[in-house]
Amino acid sequence: DLLRTAGELAERGQTERVDEDHVREAQEKIELDRVVEVVRTLPTQSKVVLFAVILLERNGAQNINTGEVYNIYRRLCDEIDADVLTQRRVTDLISELDMLGIVNAVVVSKGRYGRTKEMNLSVPVEETEAVLTSDSRLGDIEDAQPFVQARFDS
Repeated sequence: DLLRTAGELAERGQTERVDEDHVREAQEKIELDRVVEVVRTLPTQSKVVLFAVILLERNGAQNINTGEVYNIYRRLCDEIDADVLTQRRVTDLISELDMLGIVNAVVVSKGRYGRTKEMNLSVPVEETEAVLTSDSRLGDIEDAQPFVQARFDS
């Protein structure tokens, strides 16, 4: 699959040989196609959780924690009239997204304040958001960013 895609890219570029750049570009294209397919087949609740992470990241948040994702997730569920899951279940969905390689989540201890997961998106924001908004239920929340509030990092 990789060599075929690299060959097609070389052919499009009217090159007689497939070089390293073609292979790298083909690898990126295949990886992006895989991510798009994985995101497209996610259940609606997982898509809403992922959309919450995207909204936070698009607004400059880094090391996003579970509580922040859950707050945005609840508002998004209200917007699309979906059932709101418990924070524990949303944490499980975040773990699933982590296993799929869509987010990178790490459990961090906050001392006496307990533990939380901190996460960042590990896939391209624009392409992932495009796949999510192509879902019939999520298409309405495309411009939902006004309710993402700034946070105070200490």
